[in-house]
Amino acid sequence: MTARWPAGWHPAMRAGTQRQRGLVAHRAGRVPMERFTRAVQGVPLTGGQAQGVVPGSGTITLKVGPQGLGNVWYPVQCVVSTTTGALDTSTCAVYLGSQAQQNLQGGQSYSGGGDTVALAVVSMSPGDLLIAIWEGAVPGAVAAFNVQGTMDALAY
Repeated sequence: MTARWPAGWHPAMRAGTQRQRGLVAHRAGRVPMERFTRAVQGVPLTGGQAQGVVPGSGTITLKVGPQGLGNVWYPVQCVVSTTTGALDTSTCAVYLGSQAQQNLQGGQSYSGGGDTVALAVVSMSPGDLLIAIWEGAVPGAVAAFNVQGTMDALAY
């Protein structure tokens, strides 16, 4: 008589001393939105990075902003750069605005290949954006934008 093994058992388990137990995938727990009630203030700003490849026109626009209920950003500066580096003669203007328009210039860099731009903007709520626009960048280079500062968020 031949031994029969249950489905899912590996044949190598025949000689083993430990019984194979069926593993079941479980979905990770979900915290309900209503539980996020505690405000955390002054934490390092996260999510303020964007990058993109400069098209043939040499002009690229990158946008970042706070997302989610209770997130408020207090940006202090942003670092702009391209993979061309110090040899890049492009300029980069940073604006505070929304999806539809940029309405307040926050800073200007005449060295778009690598520079730190100090920002003189108010706090930002979801819907507000920091918009970086490179002019005269090298086509094919990667432009990057990193916002630094603090933020408020909700925790549970």
